[in-house]
Amino acid sequence: MDIQMRTNVPHIFAIGDIVGQPMLAHKAVPEAHVAAEVIAGELQGNKELASAAFNARVIPSVAYTDPEVAWVGLTEDQAKAQGIKVKKGLFPWAASGRAIANGRDEGFTKLLFDDSPEAGSGDGHAGRGHGKILGGGMVGTHAGDMIGEIALAIEMGADAVDIGKTIHPHPTLGESIGMAAEVAHGSCTDVPPARK
Repeated sequence: MDIQMRTNVPHIFAIGDIVGQPMLAHKAVPEAHVAAEVIAGELQGNKELASAAFNARVIPSVAYTDPEVAWVGLTEDQAKAQGIKVKKGLFPWAASGRAIANGRDEGFTKLLFDDSPEAGSGDGHAGRGHGKILGGGMVGTHAGDMIGEIALAIEMGADAVDIGKTIHPHPTLGESIGMAAEVAHGSCTDVPPARK
């Protein structure tokens, strides 16, 4: 390795060598903001800025394939391994007017909510199946463009009612997030009945 590529720490060659996994650009930017705040706080004597910390609950991931695959938070397997009972809301894009119009209805949106007996969002949506969102995933065109809404829902502690009652423009692929929440809640009228 060329000596000019080294930092002042012998085994550190780039920021990715010290920040840990996942090494994603969309994780590095908020980390850099925190580092800048801490440095500015130290220089200005501002204790609040100097004590800034990176504390994201979740970091979304995207596989830029065709179709795209995007996910954030817990998966069903991870929840099971942790002993967390989940309620799943799966909305097939074959029921999405926009996906059909785009000729790309092979995708789906899946949301996972805490389904433990004590799960409740704390805002009046108490009871089974009304726990906070734990994770979600999407397969389809532009999934990477939409996964941020699910990350925000996790960060904000939203439940299926919160997401399902959020107005999503129609017809869009993004409304599949609201529809998946309605499926989990049991109030979705947009999914055709299962074939027998």
